[in-house]
Amino acid sequence: MMFSNIPHEMRIFPQWVVWRYEDTDSAKPTKVPYSPRNNRLASVSNPETWATFEEATHSASAGHYSGIGFVLTETDPFAFIDLDDTKGDQVALDRQIKIYNEFDSFAERSPSGSGLHIIVKGSLPTGRRRSFIEIYSSGRYMTMTGNIYRDAPIVDCDGMLNMLWAQMGSGSVAAAVYAGVAEAKETDVVVIERATAAVNGDKFAALLAGNWQDYYPSQSEADFALVDIVAFYTQNRAQIARIFRESGLGKREKAQRTDYVNYMLNKCFDRMLPPVDIDGLRNQLNEAIAAKEKTNKPNQAPAITAETVANIPQLPKPSSNVYSVPPGLVGEIAQFIYAQAPRPVAEIALAGALGLIAGIVGRAYNVSGTGLNQYVLLLAPTGTGKEAIAGGIDKLMAAVLRTVPASVDFIGPGEIASSQALIKYMSKTANSFVSLVGEFGIYLQQMASVNAPPHLIGLRRMLLDLYNKSGEGKVLRPSIYSDREKNTASVLAPSLTILGESTPEKFYEGLHEGMIAEGLLPRFTTIEYHGERPPLNPAHIYAQPGFDLVEKLSTICAHALMLNSQHKAVQVQFMPEAKALFDEFDRHCDLNINTSDKEVRRHLWNRAHIKAMKLAALIAVGCNPYEPIISLDVATWATNLIVADVRNLLNRFDAGEVGVDNDETKQLSQVIRVVKDYITSPWSELEKYKSGSAHLHNERIVPYSYLHKRLSQVAVFRKDRIGNSGAVKRALKTLAERGDLQEVSRATLAKDYATTAVCYMVSTPKVFGI
Repeated sequence: MMFSNIPHEMRIFPQWVVWRYEDTDSAKPTKVPYSPRNNRLASVSNPETWATFEEATHSASAGHYSGIGFVLTETDPFAFIDLDDTKGDQVALDRQIKIYNEFDSFAERSPSGSGLHIIVKGSLPTGRRRSFIEIYSSGRYMTMTGNIYRDAPIVDCDGMLNMLWAQMGSGSVAAAVYAGVAEAKETDVVVIERATAAVNGDKFAALLAGNWQDYYPSQSEADFALVDIVAFYTQNRAQIARIFRESGLGKREKAQRTDYVNYMLNKCFDRMLPPVDIDGLRNQLNEAIAAKEKTNKPNQAPAITAETVANIPQLPKPSSNVYSVPPGLVGEIAQFIYAQAPRPVAEIALAGALGLIAGIVGRAYNVSGTGLNQYVLLLAPTGTGKEAIAGGIDKLMAAVLRTVPASVDFIGPGEIASSQALIKYMSKTANSFVSLVGEFGIYLQQMASVNAPPHLIGLRRMLLDLYNKSGEGKVLRPSIYSDREKNTASVLAPSLTILGESTPEKFYEGLHEGMIAEGLLPRFTTIEYHGERPPLNPAHIYAQPGFDLVEKLSTICAHALMLNSQHKAVQVQFMPEAKALFDEFDRHCDLNINTSDKEVRRHLWNRAHIKAMKLAALIAVGCNPYEPIISLDVATWATNLIVADVRNLLNRFDAGEVGVDNDETKQLSQVIRVVKDYITSPWSELEKYKSGSAHLHNERIVPYSYLHKRLSQVAVFRKDRIGNSGAVKRALKTLAERGDLQEVSRATLAKDYATTAVCYMVSTPKVFGI
C-alpha cells in the first residue's frame, strides 16, 4: 500500500472511509464505502460515518477492505477529476490527455491501474460524468491509492475546472452521425464472436453459414435478418457490409450488388432507435434534482427564546422571488401569518395577506375604473399548513375588533350556497368582505360540471359578474323570480373577495379548457406552493400581532368603513415609471393574445393586465392608505407574480397535467408519477420490485419491466379495454413521441449495461416534476 504518498493537506481532514468491491448486479463490481470505526456502511452525507486518515489506513491494512477513500464536501477545498479507461476510444483518450496536460496538479493511478485521478482545488455547482470523464467537488467520495502518476502539489484550478464542467454539460458527444458511419471499434472477428455467443447465437451462426431454409421462407428475408443482427453489434456500414458479403448468404450474385446491400443497410438504420446521450441526460437529471432539493429545503423552525416570543420572526425569502414579501401592510400581515403558523410556508402567508386586505379595501379604493377585490386561489399539498391563514386572520381581526367593532363585517361567510344567498348577504349585511373557502378545488369542479345543479350554475354566473362590479358607481342589478322570497335588491359597487384553498392534485385533476374559456378561472390569481411539508415551528403559539401592526390594520379598516358608508372610492395613482411598465405589460399581453392559436392562452393573458394592476394597487394602499401611489418596484412585483401565475397554468396544460377527465390522461399522470418515483428514490426502496438493477438506477435509466410492474395493477391500466400491458405501452409511446422520454437503444444497453431489456431515460425533467 502506498497511502503515505497521499498529500498531507488531504490527510489532515477527518473525511476518510474504507471501501471494498461488492457485486450489486452492475456490469462490474461496485466500490462500496464503509466506516473505519464500526465497519458499517458509510454515507457521504453523514460525517459520523467518516474517520481520520490514520483510522482509515489502519482499517484497510487489516485486509478486509480493498482501499481507502476521501469524502468530498462543500467545506473542503478539493475537487476530483476521474479519467476512466476509454476502452479504445481514441477521441476520448485524446481529450483526456489534453485535460491531464492542462490540469498540472497531483495525479495518481486508479485502483484498477487503468484510470487516472487528478486532485485539484476548486468548487463546482454539481458533479458531472460524461464520455469517460467524471468531476466532483462535493457529495461524493473518491478512492485514493497513493500510486503516484505525477508528483506535484495540489493546485487551485477553480476557473479551468468550471470551464471543463460547462463544456461537459453542453452539446452531445454520444455518437458521431447516426447513419451507419460510426467508427468500427471492434474487429470483424470480435463482432462475430459476440453475435454467436448471444441468446440467438445458433440462428446467427446458421445464417452466417448460409443455412436460411429453417428460419425464413426466402433468402432475401434471411439477408435482412443477418444484416439486422450484425448491426446490433456495430453501427459501421462498411463493417456490416463486409461481414455480410463474407457470409454464406453473401455469396450469391444479388448480394454482391451495391444497391441491394445499401438498401438493406438503409432499412436497417431507419428502424433503429437514435443514439441517446446517456451521460448528458443523466447530468441534466442530476442537476435538476439537486436544484429542486436546494429550492425545496425547508426552513428550520426557530428555537423558543425570549427574543422569539417578543419579536415576530421575519418572513424568509420564498423559494422563488415571484413570492417575495411585498412592502407595506400586506407584507407585515404576511409576516405575522407566517410567524403564527404551526408549519410556516411563505406562499400560504402571502395568499392570506392578499385576501384579507382585498376584503377590507376592495370597495374603498379603485384603480383604472375597478375596485381592488381579488379572487385568490392557494394551492398547497395536504399537511403543509393551509389552516394558518384562518388562524392568522382570526388573531388579527380579534385585535382590531377592540377598537373598530364594525370591522367584523369584512370577514364573510365560509360557504356560499347560491347567487341569491350571496346577493342578499351583500345587500343586508356587508358590501365588502373576504370569504375563506376551504377545498375550493372541489367547489370549482362542481360549479363547472356539465351536470351542475341550477343553484351552482347561477352562483358561477354571479362570480363572473361580481369580479368587475366593485368599481365606484357600478351596480349589481336586482333579480326577480316567480317565488318572491328569492327576489334580490340591487347592490351598489359590491366587493367580493374569495380566498380559496385546495391541493394541486384535486384542482388540476378537475381543470379543463372550458373552465378557462368561460372566464372564471382567469379571474383568479393562483399562488402555488411546490415544496415539502415544513418542520413544526414550536414558537407559533407565542406569536401575537404587535401594537404597530394592529394600529395600522385598525386605521385602514376604519378608513375603508368611512369611505364605504359615503359610497366613495379613492383612486390609486401611478408613478410615471410604473405607468410605463404597465403600458408595456399591456402590449405584452396583447402580443400573446394576438399571436396565439390556443384559446386557453388567449383567455389567460386577457385578464393578466387588470389583475396585475389591481394587485399592485392593493400593495400601494397598504403602503399609504391616504395617498396610494403605485411605484415601479410594486408594479414589477405584481406583474412578475401574475406572469408566473399565467405561465404555470399554461405549462400545466402543455405538459398534459390538467383536464384529467379521461383514462388516457390519467394513465400519463400515473406513468409520470412512477418515473419520478424511480428517479428520485434510493435503490434500497426500489429493489423490492425486482426490476432492473442498481447500476441502471444509478445511471438514471428506467427499465420497462419496473414501470410495468408498478403500473399494470393500477385500476386505470387494469381496466383498459386493450389490456394493462397495451395501456402501459401506449402511455410510454405518447411520452416518447412528446419528447419527454427517450428509449435507449438495445445495442447500447447490451454493450454498456449487460442487458437488452427495453429501457427509457427522462429527457424533459420539468414534466416529471424534477
